[in-house]
Amino acid sequence: MRRTRFFTALLTFVFLTAFLRADCAKDQDHRSSKNSGLLITDFSISGTQTLSSDELAKITNELIGSCFDENSEELEERVQALFKNRGYLIMEVQSLRVKPIDPTAVPKPARLEADVLEGPRFRLAEINFTGNHAFTADELRSKFLLKKGDPLARDKIAGGLDDLRQLYVSHGFLDFTTIPEVQIPSDGTAILSISILEHVQYHMGKLEVFAKKEAADSLRSKWELPEGAVFDRTYLDTYIGSNRSLLPPEFQREHVQIVRDCPNATVDVRLPLDAMNPRSQLLPQDSECDSPVENSK
Repeated sequence: MRRTRFFTALLTFVFLTAFLRADCAKDQDHRSSKNSGLLITDFSISGTQTLSSDELAKITNELIGSCFDENSEELEERVQALFKNRGYLIMEVQSLRVKPIDPTAVPKPARLEADVLEGPRFRLAEINFTGNHAFTADELRSKFLLKKGDPLARDKIAGGLDDLRQLYVSHGFLDFTTIPEVQIPSDGTAILSISILEHVQYHMGKLEVFAKKEAADSLRSKWELPEGAVFDRTYLDTYIGSNRSLLPPEFQREHVQIVRDCPNATVDVRLPLDAMNPRSQLLPQDSECDSPVENSK
């Protein structure tokens, strides 16, 4: 019996030691520095009124194995997101405690404890759009995965808004903005209203390639947006990916310069591949535009 207990204790120790030395789960390392931070090995939630143990387990499992900076505000925001992504829009984290298990490890394994008042769960009633002219409401609505009756998940709203931006910038509306607003009637549903500001539609101006003649000629011949065409900002990713072999290894999308001509609603695209060419540098500020030169990020 003693031998059995001894081996059980030994195996437990070995298991825990291996676990405490575990690294962050794949794609779940949110630290600003790999030489510090916390590894969430356990997460418990108390104080909720309506969630079942299975629902709580699904929430806690999303955080276990993740790594974060030792920042209580960030951790609280992460906990809030777990609930708001499930439709608990007015939830409150009443307290949050971080209990390191091994302070000497990197990252530090830690137990997270949260007292949460989840509040009511809101479900989508409808999505309304105002200010849209270039696209119909049905076209815009198709960019949101949320269906009527679904929990009003914050991450799905953000994903839909991002898809709207991609749609508009691919059709030349570089200054496109949205103003989302959630209206909550008394019946527990929620109406998502999105005001759209399309602004001006830009067209392609000139393509300038600052490189040696052979490379510049090759890159120009591969460019498929003619002058006067509606400017598709998403085409930059396609172009760079398709012509990677012609570009310097260090050249990335953020190095592309987009130069706006605001009065004429056109943009010139510049590829500054030759740093020694003085014309490859950013243009001076244009008094007629707030920001005539921007990177393509």
